[in-house]
Amino acid sequence: MTRIAVVAALWAAFAFVTWNVIFDRHVAASAVEFTRNQIVRHQNGEVLIPIHEGFSPRVREAALRATLWVAPIITVGTLTIVLTFRRLR
Repeated sequence: MTRIAVVAALWAAFAFVTWNVIFDRHVAASAVEFTRNQIVRHQNGEVLIPIHEGFSPRVREAALRATLWVAPIITVGTLTIVLTFRRLR
């Protein structure tokens, strides 16, 4: 592997891990919030919200938020690689 490929793989791994951590955190927080809301609705005798209506939109939002965090990482990584290896030539 060339040095460029190694550096690109490290930036990609950093972006992948970042995406997973942010996504997991938002999904976990959404799951707790959804569960609490369902408990309150049940205790008040209200109709429960189906999981595909109440939780799935939150998972999509978590994926979007994680992706928005990764985009700058990929951009900075790409610029760093281009500028660094351009100077070395």
